[in-house]
This record gives sequence, structure tokens and C-alpha cells, in this order.
Amino acid sequence: MSPGAHLPLTIAICSNRPDLLPGAVARTAAAIGPRDRLLIIEDMPAIHLPALPSSSSLPLSRIRVICNEGNQGLAYSRNKAMKEATTRHLVFLDDDIVPTVEALTQIRAALTAGAHVTGTRISAHLQGHHCPWFLTSGQLHYLGSHVPARPASIWGGSFAIDSEQARLLGVGFDERLGRIGGSLNSAEDTTFVREMTARGATATVLHDAEVQHLIPAHRLTLSYLLRRAFWQGRSEARRNDARRGIGKEWNRNWSGDGPRPVRAALAVLYTASVLLGVLREAMAQSPTGAANVETKGDR
Repeated sequence: MSPGAHLPLTIAICSNRPDLLPGAVARTAAAIGPRDRLLIIEDMPAIHLPALPSSSSLPLSRIRVICNEGNQGLAYSRNKAMKEATTRHLVFLDDDIVPTVEALTQIRAALTAGAHVTGTRISAHLQGHHCPWFLTSGQLHYLGSHVPARPASIWGGSFAIDSEQARLLGVGFDERLGRIGGSLNSAEDTTFVREMTARGATATVLHDAEVQHLIPAHRLTLSYLLRRAFWQGRSEARRNDARRGIGKEWNRNWSGDGPRPVRAALAVLYTASVLLGVLREAMAQSPTGAANVETKGDR
């Protein structure tokens, strides 16, 4: 029996997409442990909540659903999950992730060994769709997926935390970041991990534990990927890391597979979109930009 085999976990799915929720619950039911609980934070009014499937491994009595009654954002929902979880250890899974028993087993072992934050590898599952020429391994991070041949890092699609340690360290999710409504804002997850480790927490990356990220067809378009890069720039600016963020995005986009001319062109294209996002956020944060936003909000 593996270390921590009986460690109870709260599996938290934070979502604002009701159409994906039944599938997410069904996939979690196939991997969940006998002492685990499923906590669903729905970022929408309860009236939009779909019927949830149940099974012998995950009866409805082990599922708790909380609705925000309005779109408050992913970071807000993650913070609420930390407050509402009935176990010390909390696993965050996106609503389009396919977890496995093995991945959760390795998460339990890492938490039992003393990790305060741990995450798995996330692979892109294109669900039979053709991979377009403008999507190389250098852009997989825009799809929330790791490059197969490179080391992984802890990302929000599949990671676990010691919520008690987070509270002791005074670390929560920055609610200026993360998805809100139809935006593609991000970085609430990596910022959380960065703050935890900066204050002494132990982080462990489970390079051999893998979950799949189901990628829909609409994300395999150039318009989506450029928009995602744009919001990456806005996110980097919001967490005051624009300079390093631009350099990081250039290196990622340049490092993709394929012919050198194509990689160079894509690096310029996507990094330019990141830079536009940084500039847009700078304008929004300026006194004039803030005044314009406030004026529009009063209309």
C-alpha cells in the first residue's frame, strides 16, 4: 500500500460552464477514493446548475455544490473552496481534466510526505481534432498543457494544496487574476504557488503523474490562441511581472518544435500579442484609463 493511501481529499471543481459539469463529475467518480469528497463551486446562479450524475463510487451524499449566484471569477471560487473544504488537503481539478487513480495516489503520497503544494503533468488531448500549423509545443501552455519532452511545473488544472499551511502563511488566490466571465485572465495558480514557496512552503512536481486536458475545437484556432496570449500579457502586468513575463513568453514560443522560420514567426506573433496585453493593462491601470472604466461602469 502506498504512503498516504487513506489520506482523505476534497476534490474541488471550480466552474462557470454548466455544460461541462456532468462530465467532470463522472470522470472524477472514476478516480476518487473512498474517503474523498467532491466540492463543486459553480460561478453562476443555481438556476443554471445541471443535474449531476451519481455512481456507487460517488453517491450524491458525497458531493457538495455551492453556487456563487453570479460570476465572481476563478480565484474567488478557489478561495471559497479553501474555506469550505472539509479536509485539510484540497485537490483542484478543472472541469475539462481527466483525472486518474494513479495521479490522485501520487498526490496523496506527496502530501503525506510533507508537500504543501503539489501538481501533476497535464497533457493536451485534442479529441481527434487536427493540430494546426500555428500550434507547436511552444504554444501548449496557452492550452493549459505541458510540453511532453520537458519538465512540468505546477499549474491550476490539476494541483493540490495543504490549505491549513496556506492559511498559516496567509496566502490565498489573487482575485485580480484568473478567469472572470468571458475573459482569459490567468496566473492565479502560479502566483499562489510562487507566494507559498516564497514564504517557506514545500512544492513538489509529480513529473510521472499525468492527467489529460480535453481541448475543444474552438481553442485550436489562431484567434483563440492570440487572445489567450493577449490575456497572458494582461495577467503578467496585473501581478507586476511584465518584464519577466514577456521574456518568458518569448522563450516559450521560440522553443517550440518545427522548422526554424515557422518557430521564429510564431514567436514574434504570439509575443507581440502578449506585449499588446501588457500595454492594454498599463492603460487600464493609468489614472485616465481607470477613470474611463469607472465612467463606463456608471452607464
